[in-house]
Amino acid sequence: MQPSLHTLASLALAVPLAALLFGLVVAVVRWTRLRHRSPEDPGSVLLGAVSTSLRERGELAASLGELRTVQERVVDALPFGLLWVDQRHRVAALNRHGQALLGVRPGVVGLEAAFVLEPFPWLLEALGREPGPPWLSAAGGRRWRVRRLEAPDRIGALVEFEDVTEAELEARRVQLRDRFAELGEMTAGVAHQLKNGLAVLKGHAQLLRRQGHGEAAEALLAETEDLDRLVQRFLQWARPLEPALQTLRLEEAAAQAIGELKRRPVSQGRQLLLEGHGQAQADAQLLHQALVNLLENACEATPLGGTVRVRVKDDGLEILDEGPGLGEDTAVRMLRPFESGRPGGTGLGLPLALKWLNVQGADLALEPRREGGTRASVRW
Repeated sequence: MQPSLHTLASLALAVPLAALLFGLVVAVVRWTRLRHRSPEDPGSVLLGAVSTSLRERGELAASLGELRTVQERVVDALPFGLLWVDQRHRVAALNRHGQALLGVRPGVVGLEAAFVLEPFPWLLEALGREPGPPWLSAAGGRRWRVRRLEAPDRIGALVEFEDVTEAELEARRVQLRDRFAELGEMTAGVAHQLKNGLAVLKGHAQLLRRQGHGEAAEALLAETEDLDRLVQRFLQWARPLEPALQTLRLEEAAAQAIGELKRRPVSQGRQLLLEGHGQAQADAQLLHQALVNLLENACEATPLGGTVRVRVKDDGLEILDEGPGLGEDTAVRMLRPFESGRPGGTGLGLPLALKWLNVQGADLALEPRREGGTRASVRW
């Protein structure tokens, strides 16, 4: 049975009326809640505003802290020292590499720069200079590359510094190796021609001796033998080297070299002493030859009754003589090929020792001693 038109009309009218009634009820409930809500406490409003401000400032501080941490990490990662002295002449910052180079602790930050840098006058000098190109400074047995950086006045002074001692030594080794190679090629040719000529002279001297000219023959043979030893030195200079590196006890290598020197006339009347322990990566034969040359040179410089002392330490040793000593220019000159410091010398003893040491990664330096004599320092 289908619904009548009256029933459908009633339903159509009831639905919107029900919806309207529901809406009125909801509106009344909300209005009642609003009337019964107590007004907000002004103190609560103020506390809320303060809390929001503190939270925002905390977030900003955290962001700045992260930025500062990143900045400090970047500065600490620099491969050179960086010093910042503020307008109050206090150390405002010194990066990690700079602390390691100077051997100071992070606690120096905030102290008076004059107090902290008193052991480093070359840094104090840098603070007094105008910003510009870098320069080299020698201090404490090291070589430093220093530069005053451009910075706003309100920041203070910024100084960049680094230890270039090893870099300069390596550049010097490369330069010497190149020079040795060039001179070696020339020397090899000259030595070959001399060797042929000496063989002819020696043959004629032996012929003279057989013919009864003994005195003249002996004089000629002695001269040819001296020249032959010189040629052998030339050939040693020219010979290319391929070191066989291994870990060696330096005191053992020095003892063997001293043992050989004691069998030579040059050591007679002189005392040879050995002290200390150490090791290095070296070629046993080349190191032995270098030490023998250095000891022979030290014995020749030391007067009769004197002492030649060998001090061994990790990665190096020193040979100390009691001779007249050397000036700085003379010490540099004696390491050059064919420049001898004594009459009749070949000028190859020390340069050969330098060549043999350089090819092993070691360096040789000659310097005067305060108490007199010369120190030959070998360092890897």
